[in-house]
Amino acid sequence: MCTNYKVCISIHDGKKVINELYNKIVTFLTETFGSNFILLIVTTTTVASLAYFVAIGYLITQMDKYYFVRKTATDSDDMDELQIGATKKSVAFVLQIAKIVVGVFLIVLGVSLLVLPGQGLITIIIGVSLIPFPGKSRVERNLLSRKSVRKSLNWIRTKAKKEPFVFD
Repeated sequence: MCTNYKVCISIHDGKKVINELYNKIVTFLTETFGSNFILLIVTTTTVASLAYFVAIGYLITQMDKYYFVRKTATDSDDMDELQIGATKKSVAFVLQIAKIVVGVFLIVLGVSLLVLPGQGLITIIIGVSLIPFPGKSRVERNLLSRKSVRKSLNWIRTKAKKEPFVFD
């Protein structure tokens, strides 16, 4: 219970202001768009969020447990040559462009998820891992240096009965 009368009045007034603002917003949205449209938006957002969590979980569980271990330049060059030799160069180029577009999309989505509900840092890590650029490993190491990120990534893998990631 509140013991200071002035503090209690201030808290009560703050709640009253928030309730009035909430009621004004709800009234405006319902009159402008209609309750069915708002229900559609809420349902669409919920379904999209669930699909996002399933997709990110799937991507994390499909990654090699040694993905975040530092690689030497010669290892990655050999892999690129093998991949290009196995497929036509034009198909490889289109796939590389698609991979970059998806990576940029995930980075933008991850940045927005830093302020919205969701796994922003994990989404950014996945986006960064898809895009080839100078200093990529330094950015990945910086993001992976956060204990909460490592814990979240390995929690997802553990729930899927996969071995946890090995980090440098």
